[in-house]
Amino acid sequence: MSIEQVVPITVVSGPLGAGKTTLVNRLLADPGDRRIAVVVNDMGEINVDAELLADQSEDGIVDLSNGCICCRLQDDLVTEITRLAEERAFDYLVVEASGISEPIPIARTLTVGTDETRLPERFTLDTTVSVVDAYGFWKAFDPDESLPDGAPDPQRPLTAVLVDQIEFCDVLVLNKCDMVPEEALDGVEAAIRELQPRARIHRTTYSEVDPDTVLATGRFDFETARRRQGWKETLAGAKSGSAAHDADGHDHRDLSAADAHGVESVVYRSEAPFHPDRFDAWLDDWDGDVVRAKGFVWVASRPDTVLGVSQAGPAVQAGPIGEWGADEPETRFVVIGHELDGPALTGELDACLVDEGEEIPAVDADPFPRDR
Repeated sequence: MSIEQVVPITVVSGPLGAGKTTLVNRLLADPGDRRIAVVVNDMGEINVDAELLADQSEDGIVDLSNGCICCRLQDDLVTEITRLAEERAFDYLVVEASGISEPIPIARTLTVGTDETRLPERFTLDTTVSVVDAYGFWKAFDPDESLPDGAPDPQRPLTAVLVDQIEFCDVLVLNKCDMVPEEALDGVEAAIRELQPRARIHRTTYSEVDPDTVLATGRFDFETARRRQGWKETLAGAKSGSAAHDADGHDHRDLSAADAHGVESVVYRSEAPFHPDRFDAWLDDWDGDVVRAKGFVWVASRPDTVLGVSQAGPAVQAGPIGEWGADEPETRFVVIGHELDGPALTGELDACLVDEGEEIPAVDADPFPRDR
């Protein structure tokens, strides 16, 4: 391989069982006119996915096991890609991340490197792909729906990592669509579109896509991917007065796919602080309707601190992310979900605000930070 040749990279993320390895096997079987090498990451001591791929291909397969390339194995990822380039001839690299890998740290490793290592300049991150199990998302999003005939019981809840994988990608492969009724599938895609407004979405069965939809798309841009997430765009719209839905839950756009399937975004803003215990209790009270809640929160026990809150289904993270400084403290919070009752939601959050003269717990007695 000449040192001048550019080698594009596609990163494939998604939860366990979504269809990542099936997708990568398809790319190995039909890469177009490309010579593909693959790096496969798994959390176990034995990388089953790498063995499945190796059975199907004579191309270079690198096995990164017993750790995650978004954190523990970042340096190993760079080292192994560099070694692979020295030992084998290929002109495209596919990285299959583990099911719990967060996509942003992986993208950062492949673009700017780590404190210790950096990829050779000829490598460029071209496309980030998230494979989403449509059935698993449907059951997490609407757990009261009946199961399709012959479908297995869902074992994976909607987690923060899954939502991260949806929010940060260029192409989204919505897989296992044959297991979800068409009307429900439209609702799943509408919910995903609220989380992810910019990615190209492809509905698939057994991860069957044209290789050109996930290879050499040229769509990756780190800042755009990080900036154009659904919750950020909703908050930005609310700040400029053009939010899709205000806190009253009223729609101010033409009917969209999201509206047609009852997917809504409600923005909550307050210049008064929350009581930490009541707000913490509200975060615990998840009823299945909320897919995503995220924003910046002011709690009375921490008057100078910006509390970052991120909820994905039942999983909640909340903790200090900075200081208000010269900015006036103000809660700015977006909730994305199914058939949300805007006025009721606003009333619930208003009830979490501090009452005049109410006793406030000390910082060391409040429930933050929390991660559960």
